Amino acid sequence: RHPVVLIDKEDRVIGVLAGRPKDTVGWGRAIHEVERAMRTAREEGVFHDKVNRRGTTKFLNCGVSYGGGQTEPRNISQGRNERVVNELLRNPAVDRVAGFMSNAFKMFNPGMHALYSSTMAMLCAHDDNVRPNFSKNVFGAATFNLGPQVATLVHTDHLNYAPGWCAILALGNFDPTRGGHLVLWDLKLIVEFPPGSLIMIPSAILRHSNTPVQEGEERMSFTQFSAGGLFRWVECKFRTQKQFLADGGVFQRNGKQRWLNGINAYSTWTQLKARARRS
Repeated sequence: RHPVVLIDKEDRVIGVLAGRPKDTVGWGRAIHEVERAMRTAREEGVFHDKVNRRGTTKFLNCGVSYGGGQTEPRNISQGRNERVVNELLRNPAVDRVAGFMSNAFKMFNPGMHALYSSTMAMLCAHDDNVRPNFSKNVFGAATFNLGPQVATLVHTDHLNYAPGWCAILALGNFDPTRGGHLVLWDLKLIVEFPPGSLIMIPSAILRHSNTPVQEGEERMSFTQFSAGGLFRWVECKFRTQKQFLADGGVFQRNGKQRWLNGINAYSTWTQLKARARRS
């Protein structure tokens, strides 16, 4: 419930158990409304029985996507769930929670937040059809895992921007000491993850999963992230990589340099503490 940073041997902050805002009463009301809205979406949405690689079935993906055969970035088509998704995105409580996730990203990883912000700004300026889920928010897309008992399998979100962070908010009514833990397999950590709390990790490279909750309990989650393809599209001057190279384009960085540039955007714990003292 209170911030705890994850630091590597180079003093880089590689993730954060961000907790929740100090306004516990207002935050509690917002979380309660988000949970109500997601339960409504679970009841009114149209879902298939197919289990995705994370192990969930009732979920809604929305926002800007690029991958899976797309020739350019586009907002995810909602089909029969368009009204359900729009009601979620227009809900002021959902917007507030999403804003906290983006602001926490800026606080603990300002360099990466700036990269996400500039990438989304360039995408939207280049194409009016690209619409972010929320205003004043740097993430490209979101997933509402509607439950009622979300417990994901061990996975990585390999289509997300590799050095970037994914914001994960736990929701529902469950005892976090008995279930719903976040397991970070590569870091050998099992983290109690209470409803209403936020965790941010580089989900494309860290294997993670959730433990089940107890019988009769409810667990949902709300995540925000950006696809790696969006960053590649911008770097290729709003073309596919194939077209960029066919047009004679030359990358200024190789894969290793691109990776190092990404993780060098991370702040060190020393830098964050100094920044906090100055403010």
